[in-house]
Amino acid sequence: MATVDGGKVVIFGAGGPLGAMAIQALKGEYQLRITDVRPMEEISSSPSPQGPRAPVPELLGAPHENRVVDITRYDQVLDACRGMDAVINVSVLRHELSRAFSVNYVGAYNVAKAAVECGVKRLIHTGPFHTWMGHNADYWNDFQLGDDIPLHPGEDLYAVTKYLGGHVTRVFAERCGLEVLTFLYCGFRPRKIEEEEKGKGMNPFLISWEDAGESLLYGLRGPEMPGPYEVFFICTPSPQDKYRVDKARKLLGWEAKDRFEELYRRS
Repeated sequence: MATVDGGKVVIFGAGGPLGAMAIQALKGEYQLRITDVRPMEEISSSPSPQGPRAPVPELLGAPHENRVVDITRYDQVLDACRGMDAVINVSVLRHELSRAFSVNYVGAYNVAKAAVECGVKRLIHTGPFHTWMGHNADYWNDFQLGDDIPLHPGEDLYAVTKYLGGHVTRVFAERCGLEVLTFLYCGFRPRKIEEEEKGKGMNPFLISWEDAGESLLYGLRGPEMPGPYEVFFICTPSPQDKYRVDKARKLLGWEAKDRFEELYRRS
C-alpha cells in the first residue's frame, strides 16, 4: 500500500506559499524534512514575494528538519529522500528560460528517480492548470472538464516546463512501481474575504491557501489509487461549473471547505 498515515515526509520547494501551507497541514501528523534552495531561516523571516497576503513558511524545530536542497542537483535530492516514507514536490520556477526547465522539468525527474531509488511508494507532484492560454486549443470556453483531460500548454514557458515535468513523473509511475498523485492548482487566495472584495467575482479555478495545504494531507492518506498515475483538480466548486472536483472527493475524501459565496453573491 502506498498510503502514508504517519512517518517521515520530505517537501521540496517548501519556501513558497503552497509549501508554507503544506507545513501547517502536516507538521502535527508527520516528521517533516523541509527543503528549499534557500535556507528556511532566511525565507521564514522575509515577506512573501507573492504579496502581503500570501503565506510565509513557519520555521520548525525538532523533530522536524530544515535543509538547503537544490532540486536540480540529483545528489542533493537523493540524499533528502533517504529514509522518507513519502515525497511532496511543490517546487516551481516560472519566468527564466534555463532555470524553469532545470527546476520544473529536470527537478521533477530528479525527485521521481530519487523516490524510486529510495523505495518511496507515494509521490505528490504539483503543477498548474492554466484556465486561459490564449490559443484555440485551450479550455477557456468549455465546461464540466474532468481531471484527466490532456493539458495544452501552448508556448507558455511555465506551462510547458511543468507539463514536461508531469510526463516525467508519469513515466516513472508506469514503469518503476511509484504511485504518483499530481495535484493541479490555478488561482490561490486567503481564506478570509475582506469587505471590499465581496461581490467582485472569482476565478473559476480557485482555492484557498488553507484548503490547498490540507489537500496534501489527504493525498498522503488516500488509499491505493486505481492507477499508478492519477491527476486531481484541486479547486473549490464554482457557480460556473467549468471544472469537476468529484474525483478528489471520490478517491481522496477531500473537498474544499472554502466556497467563497461572498465573492459572487450580492446582498
